Amino acid sequence: MPITFQDENNTSDMSYVRVNLPQNKWTMRTPLGDIEDIDMARGIAIDIKNVVFGWLHIDVGVREFLAWPSPAQPLVKPEGSPHKKGFEVDCWANGREAQFSNNSYGAGQFIAKLYNQVENDPNFATKIPVVQVTTSTPVVIGKGTSYDVGFNIAQWIDRPVSNEQPVAIAATTYEATPAATATQPPSVQPAGDSSQGKDFGF
Repeated sequence: MPITFQDENNTSDMSYVRVNLPQNKWTMRTPLGDIEDIDMARGIAIDIKNVVFGWLHIDVGVREFLAWPSPAQPLVKPEGSPHKKGFEVDCWANGREAQFSNNSYGAGQFIAKLYNQVENDPNFATKIPVVQVTTSTPVVIGKGTSYDVGFNIAQWIDRPVSNEQPVAIAATTYEATPAATATQPPSVQPAGDSSQGKDFGF
């Protein structure tokens, strides 16, 4: 029987989704510390109906999430804290359950766009969308650069159990908007001030 020797600070049995938006690279860190590429041909199921927003601090060996009652009711940010607006949501990919949490502006905009695109779908109340990320387009935000994520809704599924992972069949596409210029910025807040102002589009 195989055994493992883990870092004493890493006691989680959860897998975690990671994203590199400039490279449009989506990966999963397993409980054993392995890094797996997420197969976007099959997609990633995201329980977007139950996404939670809050103040999120992520650093080496540190993850602290202060959940808000709702996106419209943010808690007061702790004075002097390094927390930024963030989210966490349950996902399934590569036959694994995983958690996706992030506090980058681009990832937050993706989650908000996904929610806003599907909330009026008849399947929203009872099923989970399988998402295929297709593009990650740079956009100029003030003096910085963020990324607009394009995606397909491949299908709607029941909440996965065990190693269930259906094969995705593309149905609906939500492409990224054209890259913005410095003179025509999109109607979002500056990337350098993502912890202030409006939340992620709700």
